[in-house]
Amino acid sequence: MTSIMDLLSEGDSEVRVLSARHISDKTFTETNNAINATTLLCQNYSLQPDFVTYFAALQKYAIGLWVSGFIILLTICVLYGITMRSVWRHSRSSASYTAVVLSVYPVVALSAYIATIVPRAMLVCEAVAQQVVVVALYNFFCMIIAEGGGVDRLVSRTPDCHLETRVLPCCCWPCCVIPRPRLQTRNLLRIRYLVLQMPFIQAIIYISVLIIWAEDMNLYIRSFPYFQPFVAASILTGLWGVMMCVRAAEAGGARPRPRLLALQLVLFIVKLQYGAVRALPTMVRMPCVMALHPAVFVNLLQNSTTLVEMLLLSVLAWRLYSAPSTKAVDKVHHAVIATVEDNSLDFKPLGIDTKS
Repeated sequence: MTSIMDLLSEGDSEVRVLSARHISDKTFTETNNAINATTLLCQNYSLQPDFVTYFAALQKYAIGLWVSGFIILLTICVLYGITMRSVWRHSRSSASYTAVVLSVYPVVALSAYIATIVPRAMLVCEAVAQQVVVVALYNFFCMIIAEGGGVDRLVSRTPDCHLETRVLPCCCWPCCVIPRPRLQTRNLLRIRYLVLQMPFIQAIIYISVLIIWAEDMNLYIRSFPYFQPFVAASILTGLWGVMMCVRAAEAGGARPRPRLLALQLVLFIVKLQYGAVRALPTMVRMPCVMALHPAVFVNLLQNSTTLVEMLLLSVLAWRLYSAPSTKAVDKVHHAVIATVEDNSLDFKPLGIDTKS
């Protein structure tokens, strides 16, 4: 009877784990802790943590990260103001379009900075960044036309020029046999429509995506890949129109391609880089860092990197937009006209004197 009571008291005093004799208690405990730390605990972290949980996970790194990001964002805004002051001095006719084009750098940086503070705003910030880039591309098209003196003057400068349609991304297609019409006003109007569709199509797509995301997170994750072909088709078509306009402007003597490259790099960052980062946690098994889900931590690194990239691109844009792009071309154009007029005036009196 005593032995039975002892067994009952031992059973009440502690919880025992039954296992085979060839498995030691130490090995079982370490294996169990490893599974909880790397698998169960990591996957239990939220993909959209609230601010308090997010701040507690970052611990002492939060303040340093956010202060550094604010300094970078403030520097980008200062560079934007300095660049716009230079643009206002030498090209007021296209200053409004240039202001929208250059605003892409502080707006994308602000979106990335907000996403580093509030991870739940990641999708909204990403939509804003991508929308402002396509709006900037359309204004870049308008800026090229304005710097060329308008559509009519751009066409009159190149009377015998054909519109180069076999440019990126169309030139990458096999058997690209698109005809090259003459550079005319109606053709430039058609190109404007090709570029103008980008902001509207992208806005419709991202409004739909945000509605699905607000309704059901799982439905958003499953349906998001189906939107990507429409996004890619819209952006590639718009880029094709911008490239044709750039070739037409280069035929007239302008050099807008470096400025387009600075804008295309932003598009590359907000589309390809964001997409690669989104797919990374699902393709590679990553550990939990600072009590954050791998997707949240990767987004934090990606947004911090985007801030630095926007700073570098803002410096590049300041170098490109501080000097007028068509000033030298206009000087040569006016010099040729003045020389022709002077020669015609010189020959005219000689002809009169000869007849007399």
